[in-house]
Amino acid sequence: MIHHHNGIAISFYDLKALRMEHAGEGGYLIFEFNNAIVYEEDFENGKLMERSYRNEPVSQYYDDVLELQDSFNTWIQVWAEFLLN
Repeated sequence: MIHHHNGIAISFYDLKALRMEHAGEGGYLIFEFNNAIVYEEDFENGKLMERSYRNEPVSQYYDDVLELQDSFNTWIQVWAEFLLN
């Protein structure tokens, strides 16, 4: 399921962390994701091997720290509801 708010659309299935990073009058809302797991064939023995690839964080800048905090709180609430369902 994809959730969207304030110009960001996120799938919570792979989300591992949500954090704020203050910068001057505003700051960044940063979404961090679990690594992507991909199965690849090992050509030496023909078996499928599990490989892990890092997913890059997604961030959005807010000019106002209050708007950043409000958006952070909204995303936390939506994420919590997702986990409960």
